[in-house]
Amino acid sequence: MGAITRIRQLSPYFLAVVAVLFIVFMVLQDSSCSTIRQQGKSPEATPVAEVNGDTFSQAEYEQRVKEYLENLRAQNARLEQQGQQPQEIDETQVRQQIFDQMVDELLLNQIAKQLGVKVTDDELYDAIVVNPPAELQFFKDSTGKFMKSMYQELVTNPAKYGEMLAQQGAPPDQVEKQQKLWDQTLRDIETNMRRQKVMDLVSSTVGAAASIASPTYTELDYKTNNSTADIRFVAIPTDHIRDSTIAVSDNEVSAYYEANKQYYVQKPERKIKYVIFREQPSNKDSARAQKRSAELMQVFSSVTDSLKRDSIFTEKMAAFGGETHDFTLISNLDPNTSMVLRGLPVHGVFGPLTTPNGISYYRLDDKRESAEPTVRASHILIPFESSKDSALAKANEILAKARKGEDFAMLATLNSKDPGSAQQGGDLGYFSKGRMVPEFEKAAFGAEVGSVVGPVETQFGYHIIKVTDKQSLELKYSEIVIKPLISTATKQLIISSSVKMQQEIEEGKSIDSSAKSLGMTAAESKFFASRTPVLNSYELTAWAYQADKGEVTRIDVDRVGLVVAQLTEVRTTGTRSLEDMKEIIVRTLRQAKKLDMVKAKAEQVASACKSANSLDAALTVDSSFTVRTQTALRDNGQLTGFAGEYGITNQAFKLASGQISDAIRGRRAWFVMVVDGRVDADMNAYKKDKLAHLQNIAAKGRQNSYYTWFSTYKENATIVDKRWVRE
Repeated sequence: MGAITRIRQLSPYFLAVVAVLFIVFMVLQDSSCSTIRQQGKSPEATPVAEVNGDTFSQAEYEQRVKEYLENLRAQNARLEQQGQQPQEIDETQVRQQIFDQMVDELLLNQIAKQLGVKVTDDELYDAIVVNPPAELQFFKDSTGKFMKSMYQELVTNPAKYGEMLAQQGAPPDQVEKQQKLWDQTLRDIETNMRRQKVMDLVSSTVGAAASIASPTYTELDYKTNNSTADIRFVAIPTDHIRDSTIAVSDNEVSAYYEANKQYYVQKPERKIKYVIFREQPSNKDSARAQKRSAELMQVFSSVTDSLKRDSIFTEKMAAFGGETHDFTLISNLDPNTSMVLRGLPVHGVFGPLTTPNGISYYRLDDKRESAEPTVRASHILIPFESSKDSALAKANEILAKARKGEDFAMLATLNSKDPGSAQQGGDLGYFSKGRMVPEFEKAAFGAEVGSVVGPVETQFGYHIIKVTDKQSLELKYSEIVIKPLISTATKQLIISSSVKMQQEIEEGKSIDSSAKSLGMTAAESKFFASRTPVLNSYELTAWAYQADKGEVTRIDVDRVGLVVAQLTEVRTTGTRSLEDMKEIIVRTLRQAKKLDMVKAKAEQVASACKSANSLDAALTVDSSFTVRTQTALRDNGQLTGFAGEYGITNQAFKLASGQISDAIRGRRAWFVMVVDGRVDADMNAYKKDKLAHLQNIAAKGRQNSYYTWFSTYKENATIVDKRWVRE
C-alpha cells in the first residue's frame, strides 16, 4: 500500500472504485477502443504495450493521456485569460509522448528489480510529509513562509481540506470539486515521487559503476586537456582528384567487407511501398466554392460606401462562419495576409485572395504598436572548437567580407556551423525578446535594420549578425474563408478506390501496377526502425513490425490521407549486407587511393621544406598551398579545417620544437608540420591533486553514463506496441 494511501483517512477502496469506474467510462467514449468493445475485452485487461514480457493496460494509458491533455487545455485557458496566444495541442504527439514515458517507466521498474533496489513507503513518507522538496511547499503565509504544519495536516488527513473550505464559506459544490482535486493531487504526488525516486536509485547505481575511474586514464585525460602546442602546417589535400577517375573493383570491395564485417551491425528494419489517397476536393467541389466566392464578391463590389461594406462584412461573417483574429504582430502573420492588411485602412475590406486554406476575404478591424517588438535577423556561427583565437580570427575575416558588401546569405551558407539556419542563408526568422541568449538578443535588438554587427560571443561561439527587419505593428482582423467542401460522392470515391487497390494487391497484383491503373504512383520508404514513425504514423510503423513480408494494409493517417501500404522488405538482427555497405566501402577505398596518389607530392613538399628549413617552401611545389597557423592545439583531433585528424594532433606532441616533420598521412589529406612551441601539462600539479582529478572524472562518468546506458538498454529491449493490434 502506498505511503499517502497508508496515512490518509479516506477509504482507499472507495477511491479505487471511483477511479476505475471513471476510467472505464472515459475510455469507452473513445473511438480508439471500438475494437476492444467489439471483442468484449475490458480496457483494464487490454495491454497497450509489452515490454520484455511486462505490460501496461489501455485504461492506464488512456487515463494518463486524458490527464495530460486536460493540463494542456488548462494552461491554454490561462494563457488566453492573460491575453497570450495559446499553444497548439497535437493529440497524436501527446499520445506518443505518454506511451514513450510509460514504456520508460516499465523499463526502469524492471531494471530496479534486477538491481535489487526499491523505494519503501517510509522513504516516500519522509520525502512527501517529513521533508517535502521545494516544489511541494505550496502552502505559504503572506510573507511567503512555508506553513509546514498545515501542509502535513492536509497531506495526512485529506478530508480536512474540504472542512477548511466549508468553514471559509465556500459553496458545497465547490467544496466537493476542490476536495476531489486535492485527493487527485495527493495521488499524483505519490506516483510522481515514486517514479522519480526509482529513477534516482537506478541512475545512482549505474553511475556508481561508471564512476570507477582508472588512474591511468585519469592521468592521460589530464595530460591531454592541459597540454597545448602552437603549430604551423601545410595540408596536401585530395579534393582536386575527381571521384570518377578512381576505380574501385568489386573484388576490392568484397575483400574489405569480409575483413571488416564484424563492425557492420544490422538492427531490425522494415521498408514499405505505399500510395496515398489524399482527401482532396474534386473539380466539381472546387467549382462550387468558386461560385460561392463569386456571389460574395458581387455583393461587395455592388457597394461603394466603406461603412456599408463594413456592415455587410459583419453580416456575412455569421453566414459564412468567419473568424476574428485578435491583435497579432504583423511579423507573425502569413506573408500574403500581411501584405493585404498593410494596405487597408481600419474597417477596410479586401478580397478575394486565394490561399492554401481556400478563398479568403479580409477586414482590418484595428491596429496598434506592440509593447513587444520583434526582430528578423540572419547570422553566421563560428564555434570555438579547439581554439577561441582562431575562431575569432575567422569571424573577423567573415565580418569584413560582409561589411564590404559580399552576399551575407552566401557567406552564411558557406561558413556558418549552425546547420538549421545555414541552409536558409543564415535566416533565423522573426523573434521576440527572451527567445535568444542575452548577448545575441542585445546585439540584434540594438542594431539598425540592414546593419551587420559582431563578432558577438555566446556560449555557442562567435556570431556575425545581420538585422533584416524590425516590426512592432499589431493588427486585429476578421477573415471569411470559403473552402472547397469535399462532397460525400468524392469521399466515397476515395474510399472505394483505396479499398479496390488493397484487394487487388491481396489478390496478387503488384502495388505499382495497381497504382498505375488509377493514374497514381507508388512511393517507397527508406528502411525504418521500430520506433520511427513512417509517414509520421506510429500506427503504420507498428503494423509493419507485426506483419509478414508481402502483407498489405489500409490506414487513415492524420494529416496525410488514406494510405495503402505493402510491407516489401524485412531485416532482422545480424550483419549488414555487402550491398548495403558497398557505397560506404567504395568511398573509404576511394579516399585511401586518393591519399596514395598524392603521397609523392606530400613527400616532395616535406623534402623542400626541410631543405629550406621553412614551411613557405611548400609554395615552390604548389603555389595554391597555404601555411596555416593554430595556437593552443590539443591532442583531440580538432585541426583547423580538418576535424577528426587524431593522428595529426597526436604527432604535434611527439615532434621536437622547431623540427619540420616528414609527410604525415591523415584521413583527408597529408600534412607537413612544425611545432613552434609546446606547453606540457604540469604532472607535479596532477600528482598533488590526484584524488581531486579522480573524483572529477568519476563525477563526469556519473553524469553521462545513465542516459547513455539507458538508451542502449532500451534499444536492446523487446518492446511491442499493441495499440493497433488486430487479433
